[in-house]
Parts: sequence; C-alpha cells; structure tokens
Amino acid sequence: MLRTHAAFVSMLRSVVDIIIIGLSWMIVYFVRFYSGLFSIERGIPEFSKHFLLTLPIILLCYIACLWSGIYKPQRIHNMFQLFANTLKASILSGLFVFTFLYSTLGTRFSIMGDAPYTRILSALFVPMLFLGLSFSHLFTMSIVRNLRKKGYNLRHYAVIGTGPKAQQLVSDIRKMNWLGLKCSFFIDDNTDNSQKQLFGCPVYASLDKTLDLVKEKQIDEVYLALGGNEAQRAYPVLESLQNAGVTVRIIPDWGNLLSLSNPVVVPIGSQVLFSAGESPLSGHNIILKHIFDFLIALIILIIVSIPMLVIALLIKFSSKGPILYKQSRVGMDQREFNIYKFRTMKENAEESGPKWTTKNDSRRTKIGAFLRKTSIDELPQLFNVLKGQMSLVGPRPERPSFVKEFSEQYWRYMLRHKVKSGMTGWAQINGYRGDTSLRKRLVYDLYYVRNWSFALDLWILIKTPWHVIKGENAH
Repeated sequence: MLRTHAAFVSMLRSVVDIIIIGLSWMIVYFVRFYSGLFSIERGIPEFSKHFLLTLPIILLCYIACLWSGIYKPQRIHNMFQLFANTLKASILSGLFVFTFLYSTLGTRFSIMGDAPYTRILSALFVPMLFLGLSFSHLFTMSIVRNLRKKGYNLRHYAVIGTGPKAQQLVSDIRKMNWLGLKCSFFIDDNTDNSQKQLFGCPVYASLDKTLDLVKEKQIDEVYLALGGNEAQRAYPVLESLQNAGVTVRIIPDWGNLLSLSNPVVVPIGSQVLFSAGESPLSGHNIILKHIFDFLIALIILIIVSIPMLVIALLIKFSSKGPILYKQSRVGMDQREFNIYKFRTMKENAEESGPKWTTKNDSRRTKIGAFLRKTSIDELPQLFNVLKGQMSLVGPRPERPSFVKEFSEQYWRYMLRHKVKSGMTGWAQINGYRGDTSLRKRLVYDLYYVRNWSFALDLWILIKTPWHVIKGENAH
C-alpha cells in the first residue's frame, strides 16, 4: 500500500512540475520582452513560435529533474536536501535549454535572432524555474509531513534488540514525527521476562517468531539494533525477512570506534567495506569548501584592509615588537602551520614557555586587550585561509604542545583534525572559547566534525558576529 501511495505522490509531483515548467517558460517570454528590464535590439519574436517550443523544453527539464533525483522517496530528506536537489535540477535544466536553443539557431525551430537572446532567456529561466519547483516541492512536503503527524501515510517498523542503541533509535524517530515511522514492537531473546513493553510497544522474547510477527502485524521495515555475537544470531532471521520482501536496515556496530560521518562504502573486489573515522570533507566537498573559503576570505580582506592597516600602525607605535605574531599550530591531518595574528602581548611574553591565556592577563598590551576582547586580533588569519591552511569555520587550532597534552587526556581529541581548523567554530558560537571547559569544547568540535554541512557552516558564520560583539570568554 505504501509503495502505491509513494508512486501516486511521485506522479502528482511530476504532473505539478510539468505544469510549472510550462508556466515558467511562458512567463519568462513576457519578462524578457515586455517587462522593460531588458533592451530589445532585433525585435520581439512571435509568441506562437515561443509556445511551440514548450513541449521540448518541458521534456528537457523533466529529464533534468529525473536525473537530479528530486522524485526519489524523500521521507527522511530535510529541507536543505530538498533545495539542493531543486537547485541542481534547475541549473541542469538551464544548461539543457541553453544547449537546445543554441543548437536550433538558424533552423525553423529557432525563435531568436541571435545568441544574446539565448543567454538572457536561459539566465532568466533558471531562477524562475528554481522558485517554481521549490514552492511545488516544499508545499508537497509540508502537506505530506502534516498528514504523517496526524497518523496518515505511516510506515510501520519493528526493532530487533532492546538495548541502548535500539532505545536511542526509537527515541530519535519519535522526535521526528514528520517521518511517519511508527514502532510496532521490539523483539529480543535476552530481554527480561518482566519487561513487557518499551516506549508503549510490546516486547517479544522469541527471535524465531520474527517473520510470523512481521506478517501478522504488516510490518514494512525491520531494524537490527544488536551487536557482536547477538547480531550473528539474528542474520538467519534477517535473511528470511529479506526473502519475504521486508526491508531490513542494520545499525552498524562500531564498538568503541566513532563514525565521523555518514558511512563511506568502499568496494574492494567482491567485498564491501564501511569506513569509520572517514572525514566528512571528501571528494567535491573539499573543493567546494576551499573555493567558498577563498572567495569569502578575499572579500572580507578587501573590506577590512583599511582598518587592518590602521590597527597595524597602532600596534607598531604603541609597543615594541613585530606587528604580526606567528605561532605554530596543528591543523588538518595533524599538519603544523604558522598561524597569523595581530600581536597583543608584550615582547618576549612567552620566554618561560607557552601558557594558556587567562582573564586580565598581565602579558597583554593596552591595545592588545581591546583587540583580543573584540577578536580583531584574529583578522590576519584570513591569510591562512587564502593559503588553504585554515577554513573560515572549523575547530580552533591549538599549539603542538597543547595538542600532545590534550590528546593524552581525551582519547578522541585527535579526531578534530579530520577537518580544517577554523577562524570560528561550533564550540565558539556556543560560548566555549578561551579559558573554558576543554571537555565541553571537544564535544562541540566532534559534533561539528560528524555533522558538517554547508548549511551548518553558514549558520555558524551568521551567528559569529553576535558572539564577537558579546565578547564572552575573549581575553
């Protein structure tokens, strides 16, 4: 039944998108030629000719949508994924349309007199299509999620296991009620006979009866939340479930290992390996983040170049010593680099060795106290970003001596170096900077490493100015 519902929703979305593509193609004609926003040098093409191209344009754009995967089941997709897929489909549609229009120049299908018309039309069509498709899919997703919250379009599942992993899974799913996933029962041979219910769901103590229970209660999916030898006993049952057409999902048992990101599948010959400790920043994500960092850092440097020059002169004439302070730090993949800061300490402040900066530190210069309070002393790190040694967002880099000390105290500390160090980070906007709890800072850093996304980076960048203004724990 659920497959039928999913197919119906997918078909409905396709029909709506086809209408939106057609309407966008019609609207773009009037915006291009009758809005008065663009110059018209060679006359206005007849609308009838533009209308004749609607069918091939719809076909090309629909192929782009299919290729972009926006019609795949989206029960567990978030809003950011929806907009990302829609943007991909819109850009791909624009490329297809541009290529098609350009290739028909001079033919009887051509509606334009020259190439500039093609470029302008494509440039207008892409954002218009993106807005239309985004509204369509957002509206559909909102309706479906509201229906699921009210108990419609549910997918029923059972959980093999009653331990902490099983309970955490069900707890997480219950918090996301828009998923439309409902737990029907637990089953575990090792469960206490007195434990009859868990989260309001019955608990059965016979693993061998799983298939019968699944058929009886019309279960759509079964989740395995056991590890070690217990999981091995369940595999024959899972095989019978799979043969019966039931979807089987397995929570990987990492033991004491920490999965840093979504499991990475590595095929080697006939074997499939899942990577633990793989950096979420891999493949095209590294390139995109580097480009983003470089462009934003360059723009900020251009904007603050004059204030930075003034600050440099103030430092130069207010105290002895260099303007910039270079210090060895440990970055991504545990590589050391020299970080740049405006000097805020007196000359030879660390002759006795590296020390953690504290509130009202006597080593600070007068202007240095202000620079540290406002975090202006960090601005030269934009050059580290341009050099690719740092990112705008990431865990703050530490000195090698502190990294050695902290890694001995906290055994997951080195996982921070799976991504580039940052000028600001998740820990910093949550108040953990300077002389604050290292353990809590590590918790926030590891959360960032495990959950990295462009959306999270943007959110941190948006929140950073407010925390800089507050000046909390900056000394």
